[in-house]
Amino acid sequence: MSEIYHPSSNPSDNQSNLVRRARTGLLATGLISSLLFTLTSRAAHSQVILNEMPVTFTVEGYGNVTTGATHEAASVRGQAPDPVLFDGAARVLARLSTVNGPDIGARVVVEGSTDHVHLSEASVLLFGSAGRLEVGKRMGLPDVLTGYAPNSFAFTTAEFGPPTGRSLDPGGGLQTQFLRAAVRSRLEPLAARGVTASLFNDESLKVLYVLPKHNGWLGGVSFAADAEDPRFDRLAQIGLVHESYWHQDVWRWGGTYAHARADRAGEGAILRDLNSVSLGTSVVLNDSLDIGIAASYDGTSGTSRLALGNSASPAWGATESLNYNSGPWTVGGYYQYARAQVAGSRTGNDRLSAFEVGASYRFTTRLRLYGAWFLYELANDGADSNSVAGGGSVFTLGVRATL
Repeated sequence: MSEIYHPSSNPSDNQSNLVRRARTGLLATGLISSLLFTLTSRAAHSQVILNEMPVTFTVEGYGNVTTGATHEAASVRGQAPDPVLFDGAARVLARLSTVNGPDIGARVVVEGSTDHVHLSEASVLLFGSAGRLEVGKRMGLPDVLTGYAPNSFAFTTAEFGPPTGRSLDPGGGLQTQFLRAAVRSRLEPLAARGVTASLFNDESLKVLYVLPKHNGWLGGVSFAADAEDPRFDRLAQIGLVHESYWHQDVWRWGGTYAHARADRAGEGAILRDLNSVSLGTSVVLNDSLDIGIAASYDGTSGTSRLALGNSASPAWGATESLNYNSGPWTVGGYYQYARAQVAGSRTGNDRLSAFEVGASYRFTTRLRLYGAWFLYELANDGADSNSVAGGGSVFTLGVRATL
């Protein structure tokens, strides 16, 4: 038996609900103002470029406002999340051109959400014919510095959703934000599998190098002394992708790999080192139909070395996605299966089977409406099966505006 979320009758919860409603009202007011500005202004690109030779500044920004409705098992307890979420960011890329050497650059990204504002990325760069060297707070395998194109090292996506910020992609984190904490803690670690190697979105301080694209090949490598995940340090990441073109058709294939040492002095003292690998391929037909498939495998890495007799089997996941673009419309969906031992599971593996379908409509190059329906089923293979919430669904509807 399932139920639609309803406010708590507890007085303290009611006060929290009033605060959330007030915050939601402010978000809605800001959204309406943004939409009026966007709809009544002339079309423009999503970048503002200020070119004062030899320095070029590229300024970009976006905002996503999403509302969600959930249908969860009746046994799920806890405070319901805010019904409206905001994600936004502003980023600046400064590039100094030199005559005889590589260009020098700096990149800063500030992200904001319903909960907080923080500096998400800050790095210095060297550009040249031999590729790009970057040092700073950055994800390990980035392939673009400006724009909002999908990451080339990922092969399964939900193109109808926001391409940046919390997204509707497998493991994108937007749809799960509307679930109660007890469900999220079990579902999100599984939703990150089957797409790329683990810790793909780690934004710790690191050194990274992206090779120049050559004959369809694109590669990258990075190293961080300390990962964002407190269980691991010495994080090394590698990615390699190849693209082939035939008229309006594109075939991509490749993979990613991550290795991290369990932090012997911290939360990873009794854990195995992390070794995670992913493989994937996608094909784009006639610049409109995108079909992708990917899988990842972590084995028993990252699990406890002291869990004798634990019945957990190797951790892995797989995803398949299909997206179709026609004029201003994008429709698509994906299916995901994953299994792994996660926090809160005393024995055996948690299993996730998830399906999502959605669509978006672009009013202009700067304004987009999107919606999706996410259906999930959680289960556990071992004696811990009664602690799993079971199945549920999330319906999301949102608007994205870019600078």
